[in-house]
Amino acid sequence: VDPNIVIKKANGKDTEVQDKATPWKGHILPFGLVQKTHLSDDLAALAKQENRLAEISSTLEEILESLSEEDKELATVKESKDAFVNAEVAKAAKAFLKEQKDGNVKFTEDSLVLEESYKAKIIRANKLINEEKALKKAVKEAATKLHLKTKTTIEGLSDEQVNNLLHLKWIEPLSSELAAMPSSLIVQLTNKVQALADKYAVTYSQVASDIKTTEDELAEMMDGLTGNEFDMQGLAELTSLLKGE
Repeated sequence: VDPNIVIKKANGKDTEVQDKATPWKGHILPFGLVQKTHLSDDLAALAKQENRLAEISSTLEEILESLSEEDKELATVKESKDAFVNAEVAKAAKAFLKEQKDGNVKFTEDSLVLEESYKAKIIRANKLINEEKALKKAVKEAATKLHLKTKTTIEGLSDEQVNNLLHLKWIEPLSSELAAMPSSLIVQLTNKVQALADKYAVTYSQVASDIKTTEDELAEMMDGLTGNEFDMQGLAELTSLLKGE
C-alpha cells in the first residue's frame, strides 16, 4: 500500500499532498478489486446508500417541478428556481406540521386545494432533505471506513489470497480476451470477405457482356437512320466499329 499523492494548489503553486478522502492506494492490488473480492458486503452496503441518495435527489427534483409558478416564487425555492432553499423549507415545514396538528388535518399532495398541496409537498421535501443530509454524512463515513478497512485487508493478505487476486487482476482478463479472439477473428474475416463480395458483385465478364449488348442494340438502331451520302458513310463506319467488324 502506498500513499495516494495528488497535486493541489498551495500559495499559487502546485504542491504534492496526500489525498484526504482516499489517502492510500494499492501498490499492485487495486483497492476496488480487493473490496469486490474480500469486502463485498461493505461495498454493497455503501452502494445501497449511494443509490438512495440518488433516489432522494431525483424525488426532490420531481417535487420542485410539480410546484406551480406561483409556488416557485416563494421563499422555499431559490431565485434560479432550480433547487429548494433548505433552511426556508425546514422553517415552512415546521409551521405546516404544527398547523396540521392544531387543526387535526392532513395535507395531501393531490389535494384540489392548491395551498394544501403545496404544504404537503414542502413537508415531504423537508423530510427528504433531512434524510439526504444524514445519509451524505453516513456515506462519507462509510466510504472512509471501507477505504481504511481495505488498506488493513491488503496488509493482512496471505500468500494464497495475494496469488488469487493477482490471478483475478491479470490472468482472468487475459484468458477472457484470448478466448474471445477466435470468434473475433472469424467475424473480422467474414466482414472482409463480404466487403470484397459486395465490391466485386458485378464481374468483368458480366460488364463486358452488358457493353456488347448495348453496342449491338445501338448498331441496330443506327441501321434505321437516313441522311446524305457523307452522313451514311460515317454511320456505316460507326456501325462497323460497334459490331467489331
